[in-house]
Amino acid sequence: MAIQVDRGTTPRVPDRTHVLRQGVHDQILSLLMLAVSVVVLLFPMATHDGPKDAQVNELVVGLVVAFAAGARLYRGGGVWSDAVVGLAGAWLIASPFVLDAQNTAVHTADRMLCIVAGSVLVVLSLVSAAVWWSDRGSRKGSAGASHHE
Repeated sequence: MAIQVDRGTTPRVPDRTHVLRQGVHDQILSLLMLAVSVVVLLFPMATHDGPKDAQVNELVVGLVVAFAAGARLYRGGGVWSDAVVGLAGAWLIASPFVLDAQNTAVHTADRMLCIVAGSVLVVLSLVSAAVWWSDRGSRKGSAGASHHE
């Protein structure tokens, strides 16, 4: 009786649901995050509304989200990119109130942009994390089921 040892050379057939979740997780959500970052970057520059503090804040957050979304597109998503995008979104929601506390008048349009864009980023990061955890759990479950058979 011969014992076969798999040294990682056996080709694996990808699970179709894993491939679908991978596509949803990495490409679609990353593109949506990138689109929000472009809006956050371009809107203040195009309108020239608001104080410089608010414009710099939106520029920095837009760049951070754009780099995180670009990294997700290039090498795939993960917990860190979801955390960065979620924290950037939470900061966008809080930043108009923080800037108001520093006696910097934030225009209503800038405030609404920050709150809406921040909310969208937080929701996208939560959805991305949920898809990632769901995919991770289904891969562990399918590996355990095939191992027991």
